[in-house]
Formats: sequence, structure tokens, C-alpha cells
Amino acid sequence: MLNVSRRILVSAPRDSVQKYLSDLSEIAKYEPKVHSIEVSPAVEGQAAQDAALAGRFFGLPWHGVFRFERTSDGGYRGSMVSGPLRRAEIRMALRPVIGGTSLEHQETYELPLYLRPLSALIRRWLDKTLESELDSVKEGAEGLNRRLQLQRLDA
Repeated sequence: MLNVSRRILVSAPRDSVQKYLSDLSEIAKYEPKVHSIEVSPAVEGQAAQDAALAGRFFGLPWHGVFRFERTSDGGYRGSMVSGPLRRAEIRMALRPVIGGTSLEHQETYELPLYLRPLSALIRRWLDKTLESELDSVKEGAEGLNRRLQLQRLDA
């Protein structure tokens, strides 16, 4: 198993970060490994929502379906239900802190045998993609928070 994790401080309240992350169709904007996403319509009373994603993983094209579940902290957890890997999971966890919100992002992959010899290189590549992703989420959530504050002032 290949596990990577990163954390960042977002200078916005948890509610704003949660609102930004709640639109799963935005994943293609902040996740470097995803080029397109098609989110299935939400079903009333169901906690999970499926999404078909496509992109590139370590330079290789991929597509798969993830099942996303909202978590009680305001983030989400996604598990691959079909795709090129036996197991792939992602998690965004939010925690309010002084000055904003701590956002932790974790990814877990079970690599196929032919990629395992490259796991050290893939880990370094994943570290960079997580940093880029968190920077994008931080920018997007802080921007959303500023827009919400301006709307309150205008009201």
C-alpha cells in the first residue's frame, strides 16, 4: 500500500471550506490527477454519491468510478469502486483551528505489480500533486470566503 498525506492551514472558517469542497464537480479544478469528472445526481436520503473521473496517474491515462461520502467533520471520503487499481481511497478532513481551518488530505493506493518497483518515484510525484492540490483548495476556499463576506456586507 502506498499512503501519502499532507496538511495545510486555510485562512477561512470551516463552513466556507466545507462549502467549497461540497461541490464534487470542482475536483477537476484542484486535483492534478483528474482532468474530467461527471458526478451522478444526488439521491434523496443517500449519504453516498458516485462520480466518474478520468485523468492521468504518473503519466498513465486512467478512468474510474469513485463513491464519495460526506464526513461529519465537513470533508469527504472517496473510494474507487471501479477502475485500474484494486484499491484507491482519498480523504479530505477539516478541523477548525485558531486562524481558520486545518485541512488534511490523505490518499491510499494499492499499486499493480508492474508499478511497485517505481513506488519511491510515485510517492515523490504524489507528494507534489498533494501540495499542488492543497494550494488550489486553499486559494479556492479563501476566495469563496471573501465572496461570502462581501455578500453579507452588501445585504
